[in-house]
Amino acid sequence: MFDILKNYEELTVSEKRVLSYIMENQDQIPHIKINDLAEATFVSKTVIINLAQKLDFSGFREMKYYISQRIIEKMSAQETSTVLYREILKQSMDKTFSLVTEEQLQKTAAKIKAAKNVFIMARGTSKAVGYYLEHLLLTIGIQCIFIKDYNLSEVFTDFVAEEDIVIFISLSGDTKKIINTAKKIHLKKAEIISITSFKTNELTRYTTNNLFCYTDKTNTSKNDTISRTGFFLTIDLLVDKLANL
Repeated sequence: MFDILKNYEELTVSEKRVLSYIMENQDQIPHIKINDLAEATFVSKTVIINLAQKLDFSGFREMKYYISQRIIEKMSAQETSTVLYREILKQSMDKTFSLVTEEQLQKTAAKIKAAKNVFIMARGTSKAVGYYLEHLLLTIGIQCIFIKDYNLSEVFTDFVAEEDIVIFISLSGDTKKIINTAKKIHLKKAEIISITSFKTNELTRYTTNNLFCYTDKTNTSKNDTISRTGFFLTIDLLVDKLANL
């Protein structure tokens, strides 16, 4: 929008009142008449014209046009952003389908089915995916334990045996807590499944079964709102295999 601080100290009390009204009702300004604005702010038309000129417009009409253009640009940017995000989600789904093979799903499902105990571990926003997997596994009759408590991630490794399986869910595959736990499980020779984004990551060095999803970003340290759509899709495909074994 226009620079509301420009010449602000030079504005009269009445002009500041008009400016405040304009900023609070920007969507109405392109359609309002100068007489109506004067009435709404209890000032004369001259005050409004003077304000416009102090903001470097030739008059009220030019100021209205400027505000109208900024609103149009803002709406266009919002629509573009929505379209782009829809494309990102579609790309995430399409590429995840190509990354997860039937052979991988069948092999991983068979190992989960054969395990004595199934553990799930996830951190941050990826915990939502862990809850989802836990719910689906229980729904199809596979008992599992979701290690959702941060402190329990240190303790539960003592109970993991060679005939168990642990599923790690990590977007980056480089989360320190996940890696440290995976190392301990690896030493106990239990089966490990990792579900990560398709990229080189440390977690896959310790896992025996790797399932991947696609995402255009993996760094969650500065932005943990990155979509987990690919994760949910991968889990749906895996659970479908399990349900049909």
